[in-house]
Amino acid sequence: MLGKIIAISDWLWSYPLVLLLSFGALYATLRLRFIQITKLPLIIKTIYRDSIKKNASGEGNISALQAGLTAIGSTLGAGNIMGVAVAISMGGTGALFWMLVVGTFAICLKYVEIILGIKYREKNELGEYVGGAMYYLKHCKIPIFGGLFAVLLAIELLPSIGLQALSVVQSAETLGISKYITGTVMFLVVLITVVGGVKRIGALMDKIVPFMSLAYFVLAWIVILYNYKNIPLVIGNIFAGAFSAPAAFGGLAGGTVAITIRSGLARGTYSNEAGMGTSPIAYAAAVTDFPARQALWGMLEVFISTFVMCFTSGLLVTTSGVYQKISADKAASMPAVAFQELYGTFLGGTFMTVIIILFVLSTLLAMVFFGEKQVEYICGTKISKLARYVYMLMILVGAFGSLGFTISILDITLALLVIINMLGVIMLTGDAVEESDRFFEHLKNNENS
Repeated sequence: MLGKIIAISDWLWSYPLVLLLSFGALYATLRLRFIQITKLPLIIKTIYRDSIKKNASGEGNISALQAGLTAIGSTLGAGNIMGVAVAISMGGTGALFWMLVVGTFAICLKYVEIILGIKYREKNELGEYVGGAMYYLKHCKIPIFGGLFAVLLAIELLPSIGLQALSVVQSAETLGISKYITGTVMFLVVLITVVGGVKRIGALMDKIVPFMSLAYFVLAWIVILYNYKNIPLVIGNIFAGAFSAPAAFGGLAGGTVAITIRSGLARGTYSNEAGMGTSPIAYAAAVTDFPARQALWGMLEVFISTFVMCFTSGLLVTTSGVYQKISADKAASMPAVAFQELYGTFLGGTFMTVIIILFVLSTLLAMVFFGEKQVEYICGTKISKLARYVYMLMILVGAFGSLGFTISILDITLALLVIINMLGVIMLTGDAVEESDRFFEHLKNNENS
């Protein structure tokens, strides 16, 4: 029975979901007339102005910057580092090309999701703005999708939080730190922050996300530039490999072009979480006058996740050559090995462990917040306040206990909620296009006045 469940999960997360997410991203891009290219200068200028503006107009609970960083913190994780290495081990260097292709279109998909999340947000019993996929889905042609999404995500987040905690514990154990110390400290940090509410989460994200992203980016690019002689060859292989079967390396037999494309598309869709319906939950709390204004931060989120972090990880493992030395079944260790080859075993391992811990901590904070909001949608604010402690306890379960086969089974839950969200987003894309046009007309009038 378990084998069949895992087989169904693996099948769903291969071609069906990748194709659905890719179609949704392409559809959104066409409806928005390639906004990520045609209005790029205006988008950059607006994001910059909004990031330094102290008193933004509009209603909300936290600043546009804090909402954006909370969402980025939930998106960035171990998958942006180790997941890329796994994709390369399966599809070759050409997978990086297809990862960037799907990322280009996913920018518009995330933009649409966030517009809808803010357009249909509501005020809860405490007077706070709440929103997300569950709120906009109840306005699509199949309103029951809203409730289904909330239930599925509320369930799926339980083992996901435990798995994230487990990854931190295992990373810390490589430095000789007991899992009981790591688990307890991690639990207390999340407890103190989450009890303070969305404003405290946003304030902490202000500090964690920029630091961890910059630290990894700088350390990785030092390794890449150290191997600068290999950069032209790697870039050439990325383009050549995009349209040819991956060669055998690292103990992995060669594959087909389809495997290369599938590996790149999968990593592109998973890395930025466009289409999964989670990021709009964080953005819905932002102070903004136009839904589309805040949605520009979603575009930045996809850019940072896919084009900066994932592509950096790809260059890290290819220019250093570790992807040709390490077997496919140990592909997740490639980034750490690349660090260790330049910085030394202890220092390189310490750098990577600390970075992973910070990435996961930011993800945990966002996950607990997301889980609380699903329960709030289903049961109201009183029950959701209790639910936050259940989600936080999953940190200890993951750190000290065993998640067993639950994770494999609940991969299906995640697949189902992605399908529900994508169908709803496709139905509501027209609403997002109207909001986008209204916002850019406003910007145009301001520029001319």
